[in-house]
Amino acid sequence: MKLRERDLEIDFTNAIDALIFDQMKATMPNYHGIGEMHRVDFVVELAEAILFVEVKDPGNPKAQAEGLEKFYGELKDGTLGNTFAAKFIDTFLYRWAEDLLLKPVHYISLVTFEDSELLPNFSDEIAKKIPPMGKSMPRWKRQLVENCQVFNIELWNQSFPKWPASRIQPGGSGRKVREVA
Repeated sequence: MKLRERDLEIDFTNAIDALIFDQMKATMPNYHGIGEMHRVDFVVELAEAILFVEVKDPGNPKAQAEGLEKFYGELKDGTLGNTFAAKFIDTFLYRWAEDLLLKPVHYISLVTFEDSELLPNFSDEIAKKIPPMGKSMPRWKRQLVENCQVFNIELWNQSFPKWPASRIQPGGSGRKVREVA
């Protein structure tokens, strides 16, 4: 199943199901319906796990200077990490309320940084903001998140060869698209 966020497409070849989770058009399938909640871009169900996937594209050749300035400013001041953590937490709560979290959850993000040195630090920043915030919780029987990592396109494709990510050619609609292959 192919999912697209603007110019980036990911083919989740072995997915049982995949959906555009932040769908806010009431006429579309999988309409989210609660605009006040943060949402990841995609939720992907695999045989052994559930993926929450967030996509950000500061490396887009069409990115505007003011948007990039805002993005990197939020990265520097921690706001971006807070936003990514909130997207995970609210998505987890929504899917829990749907009774659809019966497998371990992994939070993976595709962020088109040129500098791969930023990726581990950003991954750690997000993980520290997701409960239990790095603390040991002996009463908990389950973890909210098994894994929280941020990848650029190159590292994504090296790490997940079954789920290739690519920039689609100009002329696409730029909309979020779900294709079943």
